[in-house]
This record gives sequence, structure tokens and C-alpha cells, in this order.
Amino acid sequence: MPLSPQLTRQSANDVPRGLTVCAVDDVTPDLAMDALARSLRAMPFERAVILSSRRPKEVADGVEYVEIPPIKSRDEYSYFMLNGLHSHIFTSHVLVVQWDGFVLDGSAWDDAFLDYDYIGAIWGWHAERKVGNGGFSLRSHKLLQAVAQIAPEQMAGLGEDEVICRALADRLENEYGIRFAPEAVARRFAYERTLPEGRTLGFHGLFNLWRHLGDEELARVLAVLPEGTIKNREFLEFLACCLSVKRFSVVRAGVNLLSKFVGNSMVEVHLRRCGVDTLFIKALLNV
Repeated sequence: MPLSPQLTRQSANDVPRGLTVCAVDDVTPDLAMDALARSLRAMPFERAVILSSRRPKEVADGVEYVEIPPIKSRDEYSYFMLNGLHSHIFTSHVLVVQWDGFVLDGSAWDDAFLDYDYIGAIWGWHAERKVGNGGFSLRSHKLLQAVAQIAPEQMAGLGEDEVICRALADRLENEYGIRFAPEAVARRFAYERTLPEGRTLGFHGLFNLWRHLGDEELARVLAVLPEGTIKNREFLEFLACCLSVKRFSVVRAGVNLLSKFVGNSMVEVHLRRCGVDTLFIKALLNV
């Protein structure tokens, strides 16, 4: 998909020491490539790599494609991130990005981020261990190796970031000396569900894409999203946000896609099953 200009950039002399940017994506590799390209335009890295069994249609300048075995589910993605990522990273740290998150402001980079083994946007709904989201996260090679030694064989429905930051956090700190960033640092690093108080290096979340992409860019993203994403509740959150800021062309495109996958006559039924209230359904269908 075409790429739009990025507004912020650091000089090549400001490359953070020992930093790779990486995406692992077997569902939307073209969108993951776009996120990598945007990140590279925002700030320099020593290495940029996409890991997938499917080669993107276009590999952006400066990005290395590495073929891996197919990843067929969320659990398989988590298993790879916990057990396999370490063998593909050769720098001291890796910035993990996904198709719905990328570097926004390279000037927000702080070398002090590299003092930590893991940083991700905070999970505001937890009372403790709020750091954090893995979709846009900084991880040390030390962490990757430690996790690979103690990661569970079965995910038990947990995302890989939950495994690292909550299920294994005590062991990682006590047995391996892993340092998770404090909440204040994580808030400067990225945001997801909890909105930032100031600028951040990056973000994560389909429901936040409308803040950073124009209508034409969003339309190109929507056109290649898989059925599972379109039928997911987060997609409805995204449409609600676009509706609230009167980005009606994006809402129409989203509803048309939903109709394609669930059928015109079943859109309202699908929305009700997702817990959408009557007023929102009426607003969506009347745009």
C-alpha cells in the first residue's frame, strides 16, 4: 500500500545504540511493512526486519525480510514471540511494532529507555504491574533469552505480553535481574488504552489509528484487513471513534466491509451480538 510522508525524523548520527525495529506478522504482512516503513521515516535504527512466512508485496527500503514457519493463530504468535524471537535479534534491544502501531515522534526517543529490559504502554485497568502492552514495546535481548528459558508450552489464552509482564514478571525480576520500566517511563514511551498526557514515541491499537492517519490512508488499511479483524469488537470501537469525529467516509467504508463479511441483512444482528446499543447501530447504518 502507498506510504504517506512522516513528519518527524532524527539525523543518521542519532541512531540509538543497539536497536532493531521488528514486526512479526503472518496475517497482514503488507500493513506490518507499512508500520515498519513509517517507523524508519520517524527515526533511524541499526536494523529493521519483518518476520513472516508470507513475503510482503513490497519490501520497503532498509527493511530485511526473514521467512519463518507459518503462524496460524494468536497462541502461535505468542509462542513465537516468547520462544523464537530471540534467535532473530542481534542487537541489545528490539522495538516490536505491529500493523496498528508505529513510531510517531522520533524526537521523543530517550536513550534512557535502553536502561530497561521491557517497556510497553500501561494497562490502566490493572491495580499493579501495569507495564505493559506488547504491540508497541521495547525489549532487551537479555529479556528475550530469559523468557525463552521459562516460557510455558501452552498459552492458556494469555497474550505473550501478559505472560511476560504479569505471569512471569516475578521470576524474570528475581531470577534474571530483568528491569521493567516504571509507569512514568512507560507513559512517555507509548500509549494504547490510556491516552497520553504529552507526546509519546509511539502507540498501539486499531482504535487509535484515526488519530494518526488520514481518511485515504485509513481506507487503504481497511481494504486489506482480514475478516477476523473486521468482525472484532475493536473494529467497532474504531468505527465509533471515526463517527464521533465525523469522519463519515471512513465509517461508510467500514460498514460496507462489515456487510461484505456478515451479509447486508445480518449487520444489525452482528452489532447487537457485540453489545452495541440501538442509538449507535442507527447512527452507523444511517451514515
